[in-house]
Amino acid sequence: MKGMLRRILTLGACVLAFAATSATAAFAEDGDDPELEDVSKKVGDIEEKLDELLARGRWARAGKLLAAADCGFGEASAAFAPWGDDATYSLAPQGDLAATDEWTLDKDATIVPGADPFSGAGQSLELAKGADAASPAMCVNLDHPTIRFFIKGKGGNERSRLKVEVLYEDFGGHVKQLTIARLKARSEWRPSVIIPMYMNRLALASPEGLTAVAFRFRAVGLQKDETLSISSLCVDPFRNR
Repeated sequence: MKGMLRRILTLGACVLAFAATSATAAFAEDGDDPELEDVSKKVGDIEEKLDELLARGRWARAGKLLAAADCGFGEASAAFAPWGDDATYSLAPQGDLAATDEWTLDKDATIVPGADPFSGAGQSLELAKGADAASPAMCVNLDHPTIRFFIKGKGGNERSRLKVEVLYEDFGGHVKQLTIARLKARSEWRPSVIIPMYMNRLALASPEGLTAVAFRFRAVGLQKDETLSISSLCVDPFRNR
């Protein structure tokens, strides 16, 4: 049993390494100002606890995030192939923002007409200074290592960033958050970097092989009348490579 668990953990580590390598290549153009957060220590601590949990033959406790999670994804396609990314992606639940009843939006986060010109979406999420929004919870496993979407900014402030957090359940079923990216936006729509979600690894601690995540987007460093927008939130279903 322990040998089998070790093989599973090794496979997961390979998936994680692939995702991180792809993401690094994707934002090389940004030079010395990386957009992905260094979460190696935090992830390493969670991996260690995961290993200990499985070695004792125990499972994580499911919480409210998993209970509310949508386990369906749309059809996969090579949505970012024009930018050299041949991976197939599926829309996250309500990822095209055509429906937003499962999103959590504060008063400065708005769904507006118009979106990126590449995906066919008709609406986008616009964040003013200090705004944040959280996506619906979704079921993921080792087959879902990364997310990607389109991003645009208005205002030209060099310090403005889109802060991306993954919300996840710890082994006790409590909702936690981890900052995974701080993205820069340009005045025209473009793809985000490839963002590893990391916490899909926690699916190993579930007897069903699933865990739940959501993504929170925060506008930081904006000035008055500046905005950040996102469109077409996608998840990479690794199994289709």
